[in-house]
Amino acid sequence: MKSRREHILLVENNASISDRVARQALRPLGFQVDIVLHASAALQEINRIKPDLIIANLNLPGLSGKDLLVAVQSQGYEIPFIVLAEETKEGDILQAFRLGAADFLSWPAQETEIVATVERVLRQVRVQQERQALVNQLSRLNQELEKQINDLTALINAGKAITSLNDPKRLVETALEKCVLLSSAERGMVLLRAERGQAYFLRAVLHFPDEINLRLNKAWDDGVSNLVADSGEPLSIHGEPLKPFILSKYGASALILPLKVQNEVLGMFVLLRKRAQPFDSHAQSLAEAVVDYTAIALMNLQLIRTIEKRLLQSTQERQIQKLKAQLLSILEKIQLAQTALSDLLAEEGTLLTNRQRQWIYSVRDQLLQVQETLVKAKTL
Repeated sequence: MKSRREHILLVENNASISDRVARQALRPLGFQVDIVLHASAALQEINRIKPDLIIANLNLPGLSGKDLLVAVQSQGYEIPFIVLAEETKEGDILQAFRLGAADFLSWPAQETEIVATVERVLRQVRVQQERQALVNQLSRLNQELEKQINDLTALINAGKAITSLNDPKRLVETALEKCVLLSSAERGMVLLRAERGQAYFLRAVLHFPDEINLRLNKAWDDGVSNLVADSGEPLSIHGEPLKPFILSKYGASALILPLKVQNEVLGMFVLLRKRAQPFDSHAQSLAEAVVDYTAIALMNLQLIRTIEKRLLQSTQERQIQKLKAQLLSILEKIQLAQTALSDLLAEEGTLLTNRQRQWIYSVRDQLLQVQETLVKAKTL
């Protein structure tokens, strides 16, 4: 028969009854049975062994079994209680049930009755324990689900906040705030590579001492972030392995995430905790999602600027073409005016005064100068 591990406390001052219950009935089946002679000793023993079941005679010297039942419940113990009484003590048994007893044994009782009663009560206890375990498990699962939903909602809101910004500086600062919050970090910084060269510059910091704030927009090399820049893979480091690096001055646990655009590392997000508590996979996943949002937002800004530049160039080209068309029109009019003046001189020259002829020559010369200027501008 399968050995049982339940611990039973028997409160009985009659040696023959104790022998029948403990030695003959329960111990052969694997139950652990401790015996005490009176209720006061039982209270001390309960604190020590935390029994799974109490069997107590109602007719104990000093404090009765009912008194012990009341004392156990008043101290907050949820231990099932079997009362043991003579058949003539029905009133006492009913009162014990009203006080919270789980079952009773009518004495004298055979070993089979003792075992059956104990098994019945312990079975109920096991069912209650299993039910409570399921309730606790369900509660934990609900809490985990609620946390995941809250994290997902916060992540979506973070993505919206980041991708809605069109100022790169504010975008990076907002992304760092969200990254620190969602990963349960305490400090953070963002390093971005210069447009030309391989050096990384400190572009944003959060919750660092002033000495770090003074390093903003300057080249930064902490000895470990460059490892992430070279590999393109996240790095979680804490405790002793972090101590040789500068970052250990500001935290005992670090998570460094690459900011990549089309597999090219443009920068790193560095998250720190003051204690040597590593970032778990959930915290890392949330932080990586924020970094990905940041990469997408930066790509969008770059795309928008490229489109704006092309639109500006296109607008300027259209304006130039329009201006050239206007110049051609003016040149044609100037040529017509010069022809008209030449015809006037040829046909009516003899009728014109010297002053009139000089005026016409002057106008023609000025038109020629304007024409030369416009031709030069047209060729630019």
